[in-house]
Amino acid sequence: MSLIDIIVGVKNEEKYINRCISSLQNQTISDINILVVDGCSDDRTPEIVKKISKTDDRVQLLKNPDEVISSGRNIGLDASDAEYVAYLDGHCYVNEDWLEILYKNFLAHQKKCNLAGVGSTYSSPPDDSSFAKAVAYALQTFFGGFGTAFTASNEIVKVDTVAFALYKRSFLKKEQITYDENMTHCEDTDFNHQLIKKGYVLLKHPKALVYQYRRKNLGQFALQMIDYGKGRSKLTLKYKETLRLHHLIPVFLIFYLFLLLLAIFLFLINTINNYTFILIVLPFLMYLIIDLIYALTIITEHKSLKHIYTILIFPAVHIGYGIGFLEGLIMH
Repeated sequence: MSLIDIIVGVKNEEKYINRCISSLQNQTISDINILVVDGCSDDRTPEIVKKISKTDDRVQLLKNPDEVISSGRNIGLDASDAEYVAYLDGHCYVNEDWLEILYKNFLAHQKKCNLAGVGSTYSSPPDDSSFAKAVAYALQTFFGGFGTAFTASNEIVKVDTVAFALYKRSFLKKEQITYDENMTHCEDTDFNHQLIKKGYVLLKHPKALVYQYRRKNLGQFALQMIDYGKGRSKLTLKYKETLRLHHLIPVFLIFYLFLLLLAIFLFLINTINNYTFILIVLPFLMYLIIDLIYALTIITEHKSLKHIYTILIFPAVHIGYGIGFLEGLIMH
């Protein structure tokens, strides 16, 4: 029995898995097991994990025939007999003190509240692409993250959901908390909400950094945002109390864009007057100004014109999420 088991869900991560596992092997807390749950990879990922496990018996390879990440997490939870469990994705890596930060802060705060878990903060790998870094910086802002788990903070904060968390396994077992395997996205939010409904508290630590490689271009990223929107709509239908105003803002944006296109058409055929047209266009102009201000702020803070991508990333977040949310509701 180890102190902490880290569950690592993977599928086709041959490019990143070595670095991921290596970062876990080098943790300052060594009393761990690394449970790599493979979702039917068709690349060299299982082969790489098996090779590592031959030299380090803390590394174990498990199979996930259903392939989805929520199933993989449950397989890891079932296989664990540790006091604590944490999780990571195969395209991520962490600093050597990652587990120590999570563990020590769990011990420090568990007497102050009914604590279930302490989670991590997203960070951009130094060797990630310029576009991917721009995505990370955009999502860390209020405008891009809307107070979600992506948003950066400078102190330990109480949250509704958190990524890459350390949980006390006995709490999960006692409360019969598992991942909903019908959730292909927002599975962490679903999992964490089950704990919150039981009266538990979740914290996010600003120094427990997880370096996550992100989508490489705008098209891939926009599709990811659509998937996130679909996941959020599914979660909303399951737990209506999880819905917040910031989840609906992208939906309002989609309806507004339709109204804007209609207004442009009507203006071109002289059906509406200038005053009405200006009133309809004004919110769009305000959005563009805010978009530009946030983009320039990121460019200035990180001293790189390459982050000009953020001008397109913010709309991709909002429009993609809105489309996905609406699609999820319609397809339900």
